[in-house]
Amino acid sequence: MDPKESGAHNPYRILLLKLAGMTSTTKPRLRTACNTWRKTERKAINEKVKQRWGGLTREQQAAARERVAKEMFAKLSDVEKEGWKQQAEEDHVERLAKWTQIVEGELSQNNADRQR
Repeated sequence: MDPKESGAHNPYRILLLKLAGMTSTTKPRLRTACNTWRKTERKAINEKVKQRWGGLTREQQAAARERVAKEMFAKLSDVEKEGWKQQAEEDHVERLAKWTQIVEGELSQNNADRQR
């Protein structure tokens, strides 16, 4: 295997990325429309959780936030849901392009990039 060959499965490339400070070399996954939407509604979701269940532990809060977010997203109209689905796909294309450029492109020679 040629160490100068670029590609996601080249062990030399993965080692170089790790040494350069990149923590993950896995391909980004497509987020669901609900997950994309919930990032914009974090405050409203947390308020609803506090209204319903006051004194939850951290672990219980995560499950409650998930439940409330899914309920709130289900109440959206089909047009809004479709819009969030398209937004999730657009975000995925952007993250995938950035990942591809990092994994298959040339490593940066800039010291600031190496110190992330």
